[in-house]
Amino acid sequence: MKKLMAALTLLTMSVAFLAACGGSDQVTRENLAAAMDQVCSDATADFDALGPRGMTNGGIALEMEGTSAVRQQIVDEFGEIDADDEAQALLDEYVAASEEIIANDQKVIAAAEKDDADAVNAAFGETQGAFDARDRIAEEIGTEVCGKTVEIEVEPTGTEPPADLDHAEPSNTVDQAAKAFLDAARSGDCDAMNETRHTDATELTKELCGQVTKMVAGAKVAGTEQYGPVGQAEVVTKDGTHLPTYFVTDLDGELRYGGDTIHDQGGLRPAPEGNDAEQQAKAAVTAIREDDPEAFNAVLESEDSPFHVEGDSFDEFGSGKFVKDLVGDIRDGDDEPVQLGLNSTWGFYLLPGSEHDWVLAMIHRPGAGGNYVLGGYYPVPKAG
Repeated sequence: MKKLMAALTLLTMSVAFLAACGGSDQVTRENLAAAMDQVCSDATADFDALGPRGMTNGGIALEMEGTSAVRQQIVDEFGEIDADDEAQALLDEYVAASEEIIANDQKVIAAAEKDDADAVNAAFGETQGAFDARDRIAEEIGTEVCGKTVEIEVEPTGTEPPADLDHAEPSNTVDQAAKAFLDAARSGDCDAMNETRHTDATELTKELCGQVTKMVAGAKVAGTEQYGPVGQAEVVTKDGTHLPTYFVTDLDGELRYGGDTIHDQGGLRPAPEGNDAEQQAKAAVTAIREDDPEAFNAVLESEDSPFHVEGDSFDEFGSGKFVKDLVGDIRDGDDEPVQLGLNSTWGFYLLPGSEHDWVLAMIHRPGAGGNYVLGGYYPVPKAG
């Protein structure tokens, strides 16, 4: 789907808009584009704060609720533009197409909440016509922001482990790990692909290997950032899909693939202000330590999470081979997780263990706001 384009600066546009509007004068055909682009530009931060794509029906519902809310906000603000008859007629066309997109968003949400994958796909398919109509009228109006495709740029977050934190140093860099991962994926050799994955990352089947090979054909790395025993790369596929991909130090000391997701706003950027990543990492540890299933499930994306637990007590979550060791170390200790790095997609936290230390990977929840949830855990070598 297309998104609104973020402008680096709208100072000139804003000045032109104010001058053309003459303060209380109505917006005309000549300055309608500037008036609309001001509204769309103001919504950029709200789009940037959205999380990655939902990977389950529960996640899709969350994603589209947030996206639809921002789209509705833009439409509402268009209603405050005082336009003359000619400009209003064009604006009404744009709004009508936007409202059809929002209506289809609601269809997607309803289908996802019913866990109806066929209906979800059908609703997404119906949306394209509304996007095409909206973009045609945007072209006629001459907007530079509204109805345009964004050029996503990644940027360093500047986050890193505390200087006094003891942690294992990997033997390779995130750039080397990302290259090894992509080289193996492009080769189509499933054994080679699995060798680049962390010991506690799910092993790929031949079918999944084929899918990965197809996805990363022509992919490039747009940026990387190192967080001590973890590193993240922004992998961009040939069609422009952004895959924020992280690598965790394996038990032999080498950074290997840990996980990835899709983030349409770009995954290697500063985290949204007011995010709860650290709070949620601590809440996950507390819930495990206190054997509180309800509190633990509250730090997951939804009931679709493979970590979701049932009953009044738990000694494991999911099916990972190291999960009981993690639970045991948390319950035997009293340490709090310490942040290694945090960006718009992932937050990484180190927790001391007995035989191994542990990295918790918190993922930005799909949809609006800065809510992070538990997305993974990995054993890493102890420092020294």
